[in-house]
Amino acid sequence: MATVTQQAGLIVPFDDGPDLSGEFDRVLHTAGDRPNTDTLPALTDPTADFQDLTVARRRDDVEEKHRRICDFLDATGHDAVVLGRADSIAWFTSGGDLGQDLGGELGSVQLFINRTCRAVITDNVQSARAFEEELAGLGFQLKERAWHDDPGQIVGQLSRNKKIATDLCLESTPWTRKLDCLRSLRQPLTGLERQRMRELGRTLSAAVEATCRNFVKGEKEADIAGHLAHRLIREGVIPVDLRVAGDDRLERFRQSTFKSVPIEKRATITVTGRRFGLCASLSRTVSFGPVEPEYRAKHLVATMVDASCFYFSRPKEKVSEVFRRAKRIYEKFDHPHEWTLDYLGHVIGYAPREILITPDSPFVLRDDTALCWSPSVGAARSCDTVVIDSRGYEVVTAARNWPQIDVAVKGYVIHRPGILER
Repeated sequence: MATVTQQAGLIVPFDDGPDLSGEFDRVLHTAGDRPNTDTLPALTDPTADFQDLTVARRRDDVEEKHRRICDFLDATGHDAVVLGRADSIAWFTSGGDLGQDLGGELGSVQLFINRTCRAVITDNVQSARAFEEELAGLGFQLKERAWHDDPGQIVGQLSRNKKIATDLCLESTPWTRKLDCLRSLRQPLTGLERQRMRELGRTLSAAVEATCRNFVKGEKEADIAGHLAHRLIREGVIPVDLRVAGDDRLERFRQSTFKSVPIEKRATITVTGRRFGLCASLSRTVSFGPVEPEYRAKHLVATMVDASCFYFSRPKEKVSEVFRRAKRIYEKFDHPHEWTLDYLGHVIGYAPREILITPDSPFVLRDDTALCWSPSVGAARSCDTVVIDSRGYEVVTAARNWPQIDVAVKGYVIHRPGILER
């Protein structure tokens, strides 16, 4: 059972992040009102020695993905894989930014991967940027076509008489078929992906909390969304999903977007940000003046559900069992139907919702799985992203400079974000 306590402080279950004391911290710098130095990472020099540590770590990551593809080919009897979705390409290339546009599903290139090689299929317009800015030193071959030629021509030549699995709806042939199970190869997260998820989470929480501290009463939801988008984009984070719900709009529309509506008493910001292809999500609530007792009580229930989901999300556990325990919290605190009114959570990674968690989901949790739990009660929401393994859970979007609520689950105290009063 979850209970709320007022204990001060909580030791995070584990944190493998670097010690940044005494060093310039680009994440905290971002939290300033008007940061004035460029903190985006420099572009890779295509003429440089690719023993560079950053490139070497990416290449090791790509090699791990290639091994997973080879294991898949051996297990299924396929000869090769063609990847063409933007999230699939970002996964295999260890964060390559090769989508056709910011929100589109398709990539600007395609990847052909067999047991011995990995090739980039692209046109002459995209090839230079792909190899110089995104894939330099990662061991890819180039299969180029003129931009006005049939885009399926090279894929057809490579896949002829071969059994190909793809994430695209290619022209049907005896040898090529679309397989949704390719997405499962993204699990578990690699070491580099965990570090990137951790850094993304810190950037997101700093930017959201800074936005909450600095907008003024009467500003419109759309204005606040603009403030946050500015903070994120200048740090290389794409706001894949950005929601600002003022006052009681969240109770009427659980997945409300931002509108030209002024904020009078409180606002909840929920954002999903993407960097290096990976996504993380969180929400924070700010109130102008004291929080109404009824709203505070609902927010406490949401945090108890959230904390219970964190605690029981363990490797080898069915997510349906975690869902069952969340429902028990809703029932115990007299909100038995709230779970039916909104999504409770999902597996998150290279897609904002890799797997939607449902009451009867067969999905079994694994080491190094990222989860976004986002329970709501009325207009109140508690949402953060965690990564789990055999040691426990890590809240990658943990609050940094924010009021806290301590929730005790089975005697273990879990820190959850409270409501900022201004």
